Amino acid sequence: MANRVTGTGKPKKTILKSVTSKLEKLNGDMKKKASVIKIATKRQLTPGEIAMSRLIFKDSIDYSKVWVHLGGLVHTRTGNAMTPAGEIYLPKDEYLNTPDYSEALGQDRHWFIHEMTHVWQYQMEAPTGWFGIKQLCHGGYTSTVNSADSGKGELKAYSTDLSGADANKKFSDFTFEQQGRIIEFWFDACYLQKVRPERDHHKKSLKLLGYVERILRDFLLNPYDKNLLPKS
Repeated sequence: MANRVTGTGKPKKTILKSVTSKLEKLNGDMKKKASVIKIATKRQLTPGEIAMSRLIFKDSIDYSKVWVHLGGLVHTRTGNAMTPAGEIYLPKDEYLNTPDYSEALGQDRHWFIHEMTHVWQYQMEAPTGWFGIKQLCHGGYTSTVNSADSGKGELKAYSTDLSGADANKKFSDFTFEQQGRIIEFWFDACYLQKVRPERDHHKKSLKLLGYVERILRDFLLNPYDKNLLPKS
């Protein structure tokens, strides 16, 4: 039986073969292009992130040296960020979904500022990587406590009692993780009043602001002072 002829005068099988060939070529071209598409695994700070960080750290940080990385080891399992040597390592979803923390939700902005505290510590020559290892060995990232400031279920490394047992401490008396928490409290209270102010963290930050400002007084005046660095 002969092939049915289309309006073009060409047999249907011939046309089908031609279309199939073109589709196969197109599919092959797309695969080739897809094979060379790479997701960037690190980036520098955005202008907005630098401006946001300058509100706290002024120019005590060399922002051109700060890189934000995708993925890593410990934080991939815990969901935490890590900043062991002046560069920030984020969980995959955070890295891909937040290209600019200056435009993120409130909790993501103060989280970013916490990590920038570790950048500040490192650039001021604190051994942040060693501090992190010690915290890990002492259960700081695996044991939870009922924190006076952060509530039930807080990781031990971040726990503070700024209106109680810690009220008379100097900034340098706090651990490197506690310093990050104190600075994020201050940043949240002072600069995120209009960014989802119903957040629990924001409410706690406002409540603690007076205590935080007393502890941070020397830091806010002179973030270039190495005497402010943590000892652990």
